[in-house]
Amino acid sequence: MANDRHLVMLVDNNTASLMDARSILGNYYDICTASSAEDMIEMLKVTHPSLILIDIDISGISGFEAAEMLLKYPKTAHIPVIFLVEKYNLAKYQSKLDASTIGYICKPFFGPVFIKRIETQLFMTGQQQAIEHQQQEFRNFSSNLQKMVKDMSVLIEAESQRVWELQTAVISVMAEMVECRDDVTGGHIERTRRGVGILLHDIQEKHIYMEQMLGWNIEMVLQASQLHDVGKIYISDTILQKPGELTDEEFNIMKKHTDYGNTIIDRIEAYTQPNELTRHAKIFAGFHHEKWDGTGYPLGLIGQDIPLQGRLMAVADVYDALISPRPYKGKFSHEKAVSIIKDGKGTHFDPILTEVFISATEEFRNIYENVQKGSLRGWGEI
Repeated sequence: MANDRHLVMLVDNNTASLMDARSILGNYYDICTASSAEDMIEMLKVTHPSLILIDIDISGISGFEAAEMLLKYPKTAHIPVIFLVEKYNLAKYQSKLDASTIGYICKPFFGPVFIKRIETQLFMTGQQQAIEHQQQEFRNFSSNLQKMVKDMSVLIEAESQRVWELQTAVISVMAEMVECRDDVTGGHIERTRRGVGILLHDIQEKHIYMEQMLGWNIEMVLQASQLHDVGKIYISDTILQKPGELTDEEFNIMKKHTDYGNTIIDRIEAYTQPNELTRHAKIFAGFHHEKWDGTGYPLGLIGQDIPLQGRLMAVADVYDALISPRPYKGKFSHEKAVSIIKDGKGTHFDPILTEVFISATEEFRNIYENVQKGSLRGWGEI
């Protein structure tokens, strides 16, 4: 059940129905009642319910008309509405209900189902409002950031070193913003950057996937890797910082951070020109949860159809997730994490990159000890 006492408004001129609904919901929610749509409008001048339940057959202004009235006023347009309909009248109103975006509950009420329906509606509304709030915050931040980058770029256009420094700073700040919101994974972005760097160093030494890396600026690739989770800016805190495992519904929302990451980088490109950094960043953001056997997301790509950046980050990202403590699990040992990645060879992970990882497991073990010292060898030092 919800932890807070939401206010639920019941609008019905049937006293028995009002009493029945109050007796079922009163233990969980604060209840206010109105006997007509006109009374409801007056009450809404001084009350702010989280949900309105309104009978379709209410006398005077009908339930359908009352719902349309609520949508016309900014103060009430955001309040979710559920229709109440007598079961024997359901066929009479079925076509209208099917055409409406508003759900309905049949009377007489069945207590457990009634309670669960209200609980679900309030949860979904809360999630939507939280997401909309985070999206507005990001829109404001993105607008200010884009203006700042555009204005500053005019001043330093001819100074390539200063442009590089600005780019590094902006990416670092954006990466830090993600970690500040997703505070259960502090240090994750830096550790995965170094993990990708170790893999890149080794595959270059072993002349693996050279065609796929043709023309890569490795420093820029590693900078771009820091934005692989930038889409989490769009994810509600209630999901991102939930102290426990996510429900299926919450996990489906969380999975959208890959698409959101693409959207964020697209918006940055709208104010500049597509370039190597944003190209790599978009690939890292969009494909780091794809799996070799096609069971990943968002596209379910298989094998080498998954861009190399995504396959690299999949190894570094999962290793760090396994050895890091989370609210829903303790941290695994290095040996256990290596064993899990070995088991994922050819299913979750690129088989060749899995072998590269296995040959460099001690480098990965040292990430925690050396990430602050800058003593990792190879591309991981950058």
